[in-house]
Amino acid sequence: MELREVSEREIWVGETKIYSGEDNILYITAAGDSDEKMAAAMREVEVKFINMAQGKVNLLIDINRCGKQSPEARKIRQEVSDHEKVGKVAVFGMHPVARVIASFVISITKRKNNKFFKNREDALAWLKE
Repeated sequence: MELREVSEREIWVGETKIYSGEDNILYITAAGDSDEKMAAAMREVEVKFINMAQGKVNLLIDINRCGKQSPEARKIRQEVSDHEKVGKVAVFGMHPVARVIASFVISITKRKNNKFFKNREDALAWLKE
């Protein structure tokens, strides 16, 4: 699993970009398939950024280039969404397979602050409400 630290606020896990914004939003651009190893590496980076932030952190997840997610990977993704410091989770994308996966993950979560959007603008606006 290749990890590339571009800056103190941006780390790539494989093809997935994770960026910690100064607005307490974690910007995740998911790309490619994800198995347990990939999801665990992403979780490690995301939790690092979440714990560095002051207060709650919102997640903005772009799934336009996302591939298949193994059941183990989906479970790990859920753990990140359920982190005590995570506020809202906005997922957006137009890819049909990714949308099915996102709707499944959102439906099984205990949290009510997870929403799916077709585009980045609507998702970001909701996070900033």
